[in-house]
Amino acid sequence: MITIERNICELLAVVLLSSCVERYIPATELNFNPQLVIDGNITTDGGEQKIMISKSSPTGNPKYFPLSGCQVSVEDGKGNRFSFPESKDPGHYVVHIDESFIITGEHYRLHVRTLEGTEYVSSYEKLMPCPEVGNVYYELETKPTEDPIVTETGLQFFLDFRGNENYGRYFRWQLTETYEYHSKWPLDQWLNKDGNHDLVEPDYSNFVCYGSEKLENIFVLSTNGFSQNSYSGYKLHFVQDQTQHLQYKYSLLINQYSINETAYNYWDNLRKNNQETVDLFGKQPANVKGNIHNAIDTTDFALGYFGVSTVQSKRIMVYPIAGLSFDKALPCSAIVIDPGHLPAERPLYFVTDYDENLVPYLGIGAPECIFCTLKGGTTVKPPYWDEK
Repeated sequence: MITIERNICELLAVVLLSSCVERYIPATELNFNPQLVIDGNITTDGGEQKIMISKSSPTGNPKYFPLSGCQVSVEDGKGNRFSFPESKDPGHYVVHIDESFIITGEHYRLHVRTLEGTEYVSSYEKLMPCPEVGNVYYELETKPTEDPIVTETGLQFFLDFRGNENYGRYFRWQLTETYEYHSKWPLDQWLNKDGNHDLVEPDYSNFVCYGSEKLENIFVLSTNGFSQNSYSGYKLHFVQDQTQHLQYKYSLLINQYSINETAYNYWDNLRKNNQETVDLFGKQPANVKGNIHNAIDTTDFALGYFGVSTVQSKRIMVYPIAGLSFDKALPCSAIVIDPGHLPAERPLYFVTDYDENLVPYLGIGAPECIFCTLKGGTTVKPPYWDEK
C-alpha cells in the first residue's frame, strides 16, 4: 500500500512539474519573420564611414544575410546629405565624409530605402565630445571554470576612466586585439603528385603570422549619479593562456566613444542579453529596441542602432610575462608514419616530433601546423608591431 501511494505521489509530481515548467521560446522564434538589421556609427576617427544592412536570422541558426540594393544616406541638422554607395561587399554601404562636416554638437540622422521601397529613418543623434582614454593595464589572474577542479590562468584587462563636467556621462568601448602566433614546424619535406621534395634549408616564410579580431564583448559605462565623471578599475576582457595570443606579443586597441543616454540603454540591454545568464525563473530576454523605425509605421522598428560618436583611441603592447603556461596553446602532434601504408591524400608534410618520452620520430604534420596563414592570419607584420 505504501509503495502504491509513493508511486502515485511521484506520478503527480512529474505531471505538476511538466505542466508548470516549459522550455522558454521567444515569441519571435515561434513564427520567425526576418527583420531589417542596421548597424552604423558616424565617428571622428578620420576613416571611412560604414553602414551595414542585413536581414535577421533565427537565434538557433544564426547566419549573416546581407541586404543589397538599398539607398542609404545620412543628413545633418543643417540639411547636408551624404549618400552611402554599396561597396563590393554586399550589404556594406561606405563613404568618406570630410572632417569639416563631422562637428561636435551637430545632429545626424540615417535614411534607408530598401529595394522594395520601404523607408526607415533613425532619430537625430547628437555628436558628443569624448575625453582621452585613461590608463589601461592588466593583472595576472586565475579564474574558475565550469569544472570545479579546473581553473584557467590569463590576463584580466582594466581601464581607469577619467572625464570631467565638459563631457557627457555615457560611454562605450570597442576593443581590437592583435597577436603574433607561430606554426609548430617550418616547411621542409613533403610528398605531392610530383614526387618527394626536400629543401636544403627549411622554409620559415609561413612560420610567423599576425591575427587581428574585433572583440564581440560590449563594454559600456554610465557615470550618471557619480560625484565625479570618472571610474577606476573598469573591467575589460580576459585573455587566457590556452592560445598563443599572449605567448609572443599582444596588442590591444581601445576605441572610446561618448554616447547619449538612449544609445547607452540600447547597448547595455544588448550586453545583458548577450553576456549575462538568462534565468528561466527570473530575467528572460528583453526586446532590445534601437532608434531606427519605419518612416510611415513608427511601431515597426529595425534591429540595431545608428549612432554618432567622437572617438578617442589608445593602443597598448603586451610582452611575454611570467606565470603563463601555454601548455595547450599549439595542439599539433605528428601522425606516426607507417611506411607501407601512407595516407592517400597529397601533399603529405613530413616533420620531426617527439613522443611522451621525448624520443624524436618522423611523422606527418597537418598543413595548418606548418602554414600559419591557414589559421586566418597574415604574414605581414603590422606597422606598429615593433614600436615601444
